[in-house]
Amino acid sequence: MMNVLKSLVLCSLMGVLSVQATERSELAWQRVEQQQAILIDVRSQGEFDQGHLSQAHNVPHTVIAQQITAITKDKSQPIVVYCRSGNRSGYALQVLQAMGYQQVVNGGGLKEMLASKSH
Repeated sequence: MMNVLKSLVLCSLMGVLSVQATERSELAWQRVEQQQAILIDVRSQGEFDQGHLSQAHNVPHTVIAQQITAITKDKSQPIVVYCRSGNRSGYALQVLQAMGYQQVVNGGGLKEMLASKSH
């Protein structure tokens, strides 16, 4: 009985996370299409080389603070960050916000960004 309950809770949680992932990637595309947001892929160079969104800049999350001004110094410029799962882009979002960038959106993972783009 306990395993069934755990499975139901896990399935329910996965559904909620899936909806949240879809919503965040759709918000990201709105920013790109309506506000000309800059796309930044915060994965490693190797991951980026294996595939990325067109027009995305590759700035690994570990160096985002040092390299963001090479892309934009405008703290009001809309920016969308993404990675593989949304974790590194979440970190990059926090770093950029701490630096004063006001319009940063975590698009989540590359796969969810690609999936929501086709809708």
